[in-house]
Amino acid sequence: MAIVACSSAATFLLFMAMVFYPGAPPNPPWPWQTTYRIAALVEILKGLPEAERDGVIKAAAQGQALKAQLNSMPTRCLDSTLDTRNLESALRAQLPTISGITARSCAFEDQHPDIQVLVPFGHDTLEIRTDRIGRGPPRFSFPIFGALLFLCVCVTILSVWAVSRVIRPLRRLSAQAEAFGQNISIAPIEEEGPLEIRRAAHAFNLMQERIANSIQSRTRMLAAISHDLRTPLTRMRLQLETGRIARDKLMRDISLMQTMVNSALAFLSGDSVTEEKEWLDLGALLSTLCDEYEDSGARIHYDGPDQIPFLCRPAAIQRVMTNLIENAICFGGFVAVIASVRGAHIMIDVSDDGPGVPDEKLTDVMEPFFRLDSARAGRPGSVGLGLSIVNDIVRAHGGTFRLFNRKPSGLTARIEFL
Repeated sequence: MAIVACSSAATFLLFMAMVFYPGAPPNPPWPWQTTYRIAALVEILKGLPEAERDGVIKAAAQGQALKAQLNSMPTRCLDSTLDTRNLESALRAQLPTISGITARSCAFEDQHPDIQVLVPFGHDTLEIRTDRIGRGPPRFSFPIFGALLFLCVCVTILSVWAVSRVIRPLRRLSAQAEAFGQNISIAPIEEEGPLEIRRAAHAFNLMQERIANSIQSRTRMLAAISHDLRTPLTRMRLQLETGRIARDKLMRDISLMQTMVNSALAFLSGDSVTEEKEWLDLGALLSTLCDEYEDSGARIHYDGPDQIPFLCRPAAIQRVMTNLIENAICFGGFVAVIASVRGAHIMIDVSDDGPGVPDEKLTDVMEPFFRLDSARAGRPGSVGLGLSIVNDIVRAHGGTFRLFNRKPSGLTARIEFL
């Protein structure tokens, strides 16, 4: 508002300076009527012999509001007014070949007509006396000031509207930010206003969504861990209360708790994002993992190229494949890992022959802390983070991850890198 007020004041002052500037163009019809008469008289006298000039001067003065005479030593008037300056400027523009033209006011010398015009004419000077003829539009009138006032008011109104168009979305953004600090479950702010404000609102909405999702994920994590830790803690407490401590069972419960806590911490830390990318032989990694699980007694088979060069975060990709293979081994009797390469397109399928997942839950199982109540929910130490971690890592590498059921039974987890 200060900028608008200063701009309007500057506009007003500039306009007034133009109005009051003495050298500004004269208001018609003054002094152009008088200027044309004097210029016409001078042009006529220039083409006449000296003997005929007096007669022409007398004839030109009849019926006109001006008096003229040739005088070798005229008495000069010295006062200058706005009218005399306008007349002098117009005469010099109309008679550019004659230098020394002056126009002065004799009003303070009680002479009438009160304007004296002196035009050098050879050895003599043409002295012309005239009044201001005609009444042109005055410089300082109500229409002039009314138009200026209207201009300033319009500029102010439009400026206030433009400023309010920017301030209103900013106020809403500020109020939304303050409300978000107290309640994360609020609707996104409307993206309106200039382009920059819309971008700021869009960025705020994205930030609000990410923060809300993060807080909800951590809340679900705490709830899931709190719920799952009750069972092993209850068993451990019973062993201590009864005095029947079974070391193997106690170590199994501790290992189960450690697995759940490590899984949650790994999800929260997001180590895969900070890891540097480097070239990895994805075919060799898949073949090695399948051999290791096969040596431990799992029924697993790898089918695909021996070498698949891939620029990635090696630890994160190994974690992805380990999660998928362990899930498949846990819920299926036989696991098939199939890889194929077509140009820059890499596709990896991890399939099992287990009970599968209901079609309506194929998307839900990739959400953090989501667990089914069917046969696939019975994995010890699971808090529902494995597939969510896989999805996040694959998306961070620019790939896609999806699940689909096999016929007659089983589940396939497909990863595609483009």
